[in-house]
This record gives sequence, structure tokens and C-alpha cells, in this order.
Amino acid sequence: MEAYRLIKRTKPYTSESVFGFLMRAAAANHYHSHQQILQYAIDAGPNKQTVELAQISRLGTYMRNSVGELAQLSGITRHVSCKGNEWKVLGEWLSKTSFINARSAPVCPQCLREACFLRGEWHLSFNVSCWKHKCALIDRCPECKQKLLLSRRHPAFCDCMFDLRHSVTSVDEPEALLVASLFCNRTYGSLNYDSTAMPDIQIENLAGLTLDGLCHTLWFLGHHLNSNFSLTRGSALRKLTFQETREMISHVCWLLSDWPARLEQALTKKIALRHRWAGNSSTVRLLGPVQRYFDTHIEPSALKFIVIPYEIYMRRLVKSAGVRLPRVDTRQLELDLI
Repeated sequence: MEAYRLIKRTKPYTSESVFGFLMRAAAANHYHSHQQILQYAIDAGPNKQTVELAQISRLGTYMRNSVGELAQLSGITRHVSCKGNEWKVLGEWLSKTSFINARSAPVCPQCLREACFLRGEWHLSFNVSCWKHKCALIDRCPECKQKLLLSRRHPAFCDCMFDLRHSVTSVDEPEALLVASLFCNRTYGSLNYDSTAMPDIQIENLAGLTLDGLCHTLWFLGHHLNSNFSLTRGSALRKLTFQETREMISHVCWLLSDWPARLEQALTKKIALRHRWAGNSSTVRLLGPVQRYFDTHIEPSALKFIVIPYEIYMRRLVKSAGVRLPRVDTRQLELDLI
């Protein structure tokens, strides 16, 4: 391999996307695409869309970079026993593929004009704004209207060769900007959270979460407690469109702007989607997908502000439905959801 190393070494930026870094390295060494680097360095197939942590050493040798330089890049994956794959973004590991933009990602044209590399936070599927320039990210090329694939040849150009740095941006909504700042607060220092989207106390609660915890919280509050999404979808995570993501974020901010009063409003509305309130065990079973996700992904120690009011409501609901709880000293309510 030593005889076939890249001639020109490319230095990665802090918090850069691994795919954007490979694009820059391929261009600097006159490769047709960064897929060629993966093919020569780690014997990757022509359709491989991931860079695994275990392959970093071989990739670094080929590219003349240290393991440390490459391991901090966003978009790298690893396999965890009994859990499956995880994705590294901004130095933290995310547990669900629906939290990640793995094949395409939005960009901020103003960021690209300042420094032409792909930011790691653009891998986050719930991030639709640029915290720095207060504008909406673009997820499609303004010229050809195609999604901005991470397999393209250059960070600043679409495959149709339109220069993304010339794209027009617009000021984004405060809710989306707040979430973007929460995602980046540990990477770029203490960011300004002066926002009208929700009270300061709730912003502080969210700011203390890990990236994975924040994503799970957004999904639980914005998807499972959002009456615009059907309960019949169960607890499965799925990719949302850009517009659906914005709607989800707006619903999260609506809930937390008057929490926990709006929790009961949301859950009652959720139950009333298909059935009239009956106060019986069948009513409780309607919240099965919500409860399963809560039990599986909502961490009680970090999310007391979510857990306590939710469990109070559920216990009151269970009591009114006449469902017998075998044990009441555990966090799980042990509902009869069969």
C-alpha cells in the first residue's frame, strides 16, 4: 500500500464530514471521485456509502493522515454488539439511521462561501438551519432540483455542475434555528439561546442532552406526541421529509412553550384521532406505540422534565381505565397493551 499512497495530503477541518473530506482529497489528487480513494485504500465496492471506524487506519495510511485526524470526522460508522450500527457526528455517537443523513445532506451556501467543506452538523437529519448565518439549509440543487448527494464530486457543486455557493438563502424560523443551535452548542462553544421559541428553562433542559438524547427527545415529542402522525405507524423510526422535519420541530416547541400543560392536550388529542374518549382499557391501548418508545428510548435520569409529567398523566389514564398494574414501583407502567 505504501507504493500507492496519495501524492498530496489533505488536512481535515474540525467537525468536517468524512465524505466532504474525501471529496476534497480526491480533487486535490486529480481522482475522478472519492469513491476511487475508498476502492484503492480499503477495497470498497463501487456502491459503498459508508466509512467504518475499523477501516480508519488503512484509510489514513493511504491518504497520509493520522488515525486521530480521520476518527474525529462526522459520518463514520461503527458496529456495537447487541445494538447494531452507530454513526459519529460532531464527536458523539448516534444510535438510529433515521437521525442521520447518510447518502444526501443539506448545505448552507454562506458557509460554503466562507470555507468550502461540508460541516458535520449537516449529517443530522433533524437539522434544517444554519445556526451561524440564521438561514435555512438547502437540501436540493436550485438548478436541477435534485437532492444533494454525498457521492458528488465536489462539496460546492451539484452533479449538474451548479455552484451551490451562488444559491439564495432566506432567514429561517426561530424554532428551527434554536434546534440547530442546540445541536452545535458543544462543538462551537456556548451559543446564543436567546429565542422566542420556548422558555429558557426548557432550552436549558434540552441543551444538557447528548446529541442522541436530543434526537430521541425531538422524535418522541414531535412525532409520537404529534397528532398529525398516525398511531398505526407504531414506534418505528423513519426518515422525514424536510417539510415534515420542520413541522415536527414546530410541534416540539409548541409543547415545550407551555409544558407540561400541553402534554395532556397532545395525548388526549392523540387518543381522539380514531376513537372517542371512553376511559377504558382499549383507550389505553391506543397509546401503545407512544408508551413503547417512551420505555425504550427516553432516559429517566436525563429527561426528568419529560418523564415525570408523562408518567403522572399515564398513571391517571390507567387508573381511569381500570387497568390493574402488577407493580407501581418501576418506571415502566407495565400497561396491558396486548
